[in-house]
Amino acid sequence: MIPQLQRDTPVSSPEITPHWSLPTRIAFRFAFSYFLLYVYPRSVGSLGANINYSNPLRDMWHAVVPWVGTHVLHLAGDFTEVANGSGDQLYDYVLIFCIAVTAALATIVWSWLDRKRPNYEVLYQWMRIFVRIVVAVAMISYGADKLFRMQFAAPALARYVDTFGQTSPMGLLWTFMGISRGYSFMGGVGEMVGGLLLLVPRFTTLGALITLGMMSNVLMLNLFYDVPRKIYSIHLILFCLFLLLPDMRRLVDFFLLNRKVQLSQPAPLFQSRKLNHSMLALQIGIGLAALIVCGREGYRDALKNETYIQPSLRGIWSVRDFALDDSIRLPLLTDKDRWRRVIFDTPDILTIQFMDDTQKKYYLQLDAHDQSFVLWDPPDVHWNAKFTFDTSQPGQLILDGRFGERHVSATLTRVDMSDPVKFLLLNRGMHWVNQYAHNR
Repeated sequence: MIPQLQRDTPVSSPEITPHWSLPTRIAFRFAFSYFLLYVYPRSVGSLGANINYSNPLRDMWHAVVPWVGTHVLHLAGDFTEVANGSGDQLYDYVLIFCIAVTAALATIVWSWLDRKRPNYEVLYQWMRIFVRIVVAVAMISYGADKLFRMQFAAPALARYVDTFGQTSPMGLLWTFMGISRGYSFMGGVGEMVGGLLLLVPRFTTLGALITLGMMSNVLMLNLFYDVPRKIYSIHLILFCLFLLLPDMRRLVDFFLLNRKVQLSQPAPLFQSRKLNHSMLALQIGIGLAALIVCGREGYRDALKNETYIQPSLRGIWSVRDFALDDSIRLPLLTDKDRWRRVIFDTPDILTIQFMDDTQKKYYLQLDAHDQSFVLWDPPDVHWNAKFTFDTSQPGQLILDGRFGERHVSATLTRVDMSDPVKFLLLNRGMHWVNQYAHNR
């Protein structure tokens, strides 16, 4: 079994030639083939963030996956890889199937051509290094996103007037994580620490244990809040288990059987100490580069997430008076055309909440000099709106313009978000002393 592979002696020593069992050799061949196909060229796990590049293998999958999904698996659906933030598209699941089948075929051919080889000690150690780097970079990236609040940013203002019933499970999770800055920050610390420890061979077990715990929690959130990162998080957990295999028996003895144990020392790749030190320096260098790049990107994205519209407009506005085509519309819950609230938050999005509490987002282009703005509706390329606005009166906003083909004029009043009754989620905070549980 692979847990017995890691040794204290150099793997290139001619005195000892370990003989792996046939099941172990076959399992390693499959794991090695699957891992390479999965990671290169980031076929799965990029989550649609970097799919605008092209290479022969990726182009091959784009041709093979739809054919397999339609003619082999007889599935109906869209097999296109789309950069929409989901890592669990139908394409991804069919691709995983194709990768597994390809890895199995590669294992069969490899096992026949290389059937006399007693072990893969050296290749196994190189694979461990590659897996450690892949998982470490992923954890450093996720950790930086949380530390700089790129992931789980502060909730948009529209969230505070949305209803729980209309919120998706993922939206609820993002609100929960975004409102709890400390919890999200500590999650980033855990991911960052686990990733950094994985870059040092002697700390592999500790780093894998920390990362396994963090990613197990992430997987539960992904599964039960319907977050489309299930495939990726499952694979990161499998990679952590792979790294823990050499010490699995010792971990069981220590945690379950209360026995005295000693973790195995990492097997050197080379006989030369200088080469081993150079390899260690390379791994640490990769980690530092990932830390710098991910930290810079996370900080840049955090600044973008915190770029809001001008203070005179930003906020939640309650529609006091509303006229549609010069006809006054009373605030009736049955009036689907009347606005209830208008939310200005980021410079490029405006949200309108209608009387039935449904919300609709529009692309916004603001001209502060002319005190006007234009709206677009992404699903309807032929629709647009144009308004002028007046903020000369404190706490009041007057809109007048064209909303599609209809004329709209409205007087809005600013909603006080410091009200602890109406916005308890925003203003409650944390209390060391609670005379009673304030759970509502």
